[in-house]
Amino acid sequence: MTALAKSELQYAGEYLLEECSIVATTGKMYNISDLIEEINIHENIFSAQVTGSIIISDTTNIIMNTPIIGEERLLLRLMTPQKSPTPDTVIDFINNPLMIYKINRQQGLGETSNLFSLQFGSIEGFRNQTSRVTQSYKGQTSDIVEKILRDELYLRSKKRFFKEGTSNLAKIVFPNVRPFKCINYLTNISNSASKNSSPSYMFYETTKGFHLRTFDGLCDEDVVMTFRENVAARLTPQGTNDVLATLETLINYEVIPNKDTINNLTNGMLSSKLITHDIYNKKLNTHKYNYLENFDKDIHPDNGESKPIISEAIDPETRKTLSEHEDTKLYVSSTSSGYSFSETDGNYPYQSDNLDQTLQRRVGRRNQFGGGTVMNIEIHGQTMIKVGDKIRVEVGATSTLYDAEEDDNLTGNYIIMKLRHIFTQSKELKHKIVMQIAKDSKAGKSYPSMGISQDGTEMGNAETIEV
Repeated sequence: MTALAKSELQYAGEYLLEECSIVATTGKMYNISDLIEEINIHENIFSAQVTGSIIISDTTNIIMNTPIIGEERLLLRLMTPQKSPTPDTVIDFINNPLMIYKINRQQGLGETSNLFSLQFGSIEGFRNQTSRVTQSYKGQTSDIVEKILRDELYLRSKKRFFKEGTSNLAKIVFPNVRPFKCINYLTNISNSASKNSSPSYMFYETTKGFHLRTFDGLCDEDVVMTFRENVAARLTPQGTNDVLATLETLINYEVIPNKDTINNLTNGMLSSKLITHDIYNKKLNTHKYNYLENFDKDIHPDNGESKPIISEAIDPETRKTLSEHEDTKLYVSSTSSGYSFSETDGNYPYQSDNLDQTLQRRVGRRNQFGGGTVMNIEIHGQTMIKVGDKIRVEVGATSTLYDAEEDDNLTGNYIIMKLRHIFTQSKELKHKIVMQIAKDSKAGKSYPSMGISQDGTEMGNAETIEV
């Protein structure tokens, strides 16, 4: 039965391995599907390429006989059984092969068999290491990113590109710089054209293609799937187990203990100061960033239900909120705003690095996802899920201090920050996903505030709770 003929899952975590072949430097192709013990595919929202590994039991001594030297192409196609596969629902590296770059011997399995790990990555990662951009560009920064990605001299990528348009007009020269470094620079100076002028751009790759997106843009997307703790078994009308319901079950979850106020202050998550020296006009300008003042300007995973991850109380001693200590993070930069020439309206249409519009807010947004609520979760595998997706997680209350059926500190919408697909074949045909998810806010009620409110009134005495 072919993949297209399969209409439903037989069990949660089922998958189909349609192709796994190595193309040697000689051009000869070797099908290694029957040798596979495990396939791992890694995605990371801060990584420009997909990486992974294949563990094989080399009973035929293919490693030595081929030989495999770390320059091979890998053709790979996997999918969750489904009626109508699409590029958004499968993992397909047939037309855009991966590259094997390293071979590790794992351990012996007797006299005739050995375990080997084949490390692979995107072909664009290899091309990044073998090329440098020496070229000038002008136009929208998002368009420049795409030009570098597609250029035959550089990355030569034919993969899909999911682009969130920028508002920046840039005129820039890259002097002998790696392509990914050029792209990273462009993401750091860009503002979104549609999402609150958000500067929180990331350039990353998933199994579906390359992405140039902001955190605000990702937060504004619909929830792709909900995962619940202790989902009760459900039956189909035919009386069988509802496999699709099982897919919604959290197998395991772990809360990452990352609440570090000192670190959140020093890394610019809550507040910062930028001093710019305008060389042309001989001016010093100071720009302050305040987390609480910017909170409602940003888009958060829980949308209108989102609340700050810190209290809004004013410290009685300093008379400041936690996000008003801008001296905890200082940036100094030299700029020039003296351009006046234009071919059109008399204003120079191109921007410099516009750090006053991007730097502080971008650093703050990125760190808010690291300093917010972060969890590691394990779910039954499916090839539709990717890094950058917005998912919902619902877990029960872990404390009796509040009258709630759910823990609103943990329950809510999250962005997938990184994930690992694990496909096992030796013991059982099983697909699971281990992922790290994060949100920069909390759902439900704001954190209780002590001390002085923002209007200057006393907030009352603390309540003693027996634990």
